[in-house]
Formats: sequence, structure tokens, C-alpha cells
Amino acid sequence: MNPSVIAFDVNETLLDLAALRPRFQAAVGSVEPMGEWFARMLHGSLVANHTLRYRPFGQIGTEALLTVAQKRGVSLTPEVAADVVGGMRELPAHRDVPGALNELRSRGHRLVTLTNGSADVVAAQLTNAGIAEWFERSISVDEVQRFKPAPEVYHHAAGGLGVDIERMLLVAAHDWDIIGARAAGAPGAFVARPGVIWGLPDNPPDLVAPDLEILTEMLD
Repeated sequence: MNPSVIAFDVNETLLDLAALRPRFQAAVGSVEPMGEWFARMLHGSLVANHTLRYRPFGQIGTEALLTVAQKRGVSLTPEVAADVVGGMRELPAHRDVPGALNELRSRGHRLVTLTNGSADVVAAQLTNAGIAEWFERSISVDEVQRFKPAPEVYHHAAGGLGVDIERMLLVAAHDWDIIGARAAGAPGAFVARPGVIWGLPDNPPDLVAPDLEILTEMLD
């Protein structure tokens, strides 16, 4: 596989969501509902797609956290919930990320991010994680007001980068993201972060790796 562009998902793929645990513990009293919260955030984005009610991903994340807290009998104000979700701006990169990005860039690969997050959020995320320098561009769903895995997102990214979609490799730790990319015509590479499995009935892509360092070796 020799992609013209490698497009990276951001949350979980590049950045470690575990850093949100102290905020969850303080706000909800437990880190246990983090998985449900993230799943509800993705669910909210899909509903937004189908009902044409686009709004920023962070807002959907705040709505999801308020729901999760209410289910557990915890009273949160929207301001506190938004502060917890705002911690996503400060997530650290997984340990394997800087070295892998540096290696891929040194080989001449064009690197971009393609995320459900808003443009201002992803800019802060990449800067705070110290990895912004390796990316040619950060592409947000804000530009099309549709969330991944809608095909419009992947086509928009490839078109804006001036490449055939078949030459844009999507790297993600989410099976649904890769399924969306493949449905739009882009190949995918699955990063099986700890606790992450391929759970959809479609076959996983040819490239499956536990981290970006090994994925980089596979692309060599």
C-alpha cells in the first residue's frame, strides 16, 4: 500500500482519552461511565446526521455527559459538564505517536487529521499534545456539517487535498470510521489500542496494528 495521503482520526487514535479520568471522577464520582459517555457522544452525532441537526461535537459530548450523570442520579450543571468535555483539548498523545509521525513524514508521506471535532478544538488538541508540526492540514467535519462516518466527510477530505479517494488511507482506532471510509472508497488501517476491538460484521482492513509504530513498519 502506497497512499498519497494518510488521514488520522484524532481521539483515541492519536490522543489518549484516559487523561479525562480525573475530571470524570470529580464530576460523576466514577470513571466507569466514560465508555458509555463516548458511545453516547457518537450516537448523538449519528442522530444529528440523520435529522439534519448538526451542532459542534463538544456540545453533543456535553449533552451525552449530562444524560450519563442523570442516569446515575448525579446532578451536573451544563457548565460543569462542558468543563469536563473541554478536557479533550488537553489530551496527551499516545507514546508511540510522535515517533511514528516523524518517521512517516521523513519518508515523504503527506499527513492530515480528519476528525469529528470542531476546528478550534482539534487545533488546540494537536498543539497541546505537541504533534501539530507533523500535519499538513487538520480537516474538521465543521467544513461539511456532517459527522463521520457519513461519506461526504471522506470525499470532502480527498477533494480538498487534491487526491483520488483511493489514495487516501484513513488510520483510526474505530471500526465504524474505517467502515465509513471504505464505503466512500478510501482504504483503512485499524489501530487496535488497548481495550479496542473490531466489533462490526465487516472484515477488518488488511492493515491492523496495535500501535502506530508497528503500523509504520507495515507501510514500509
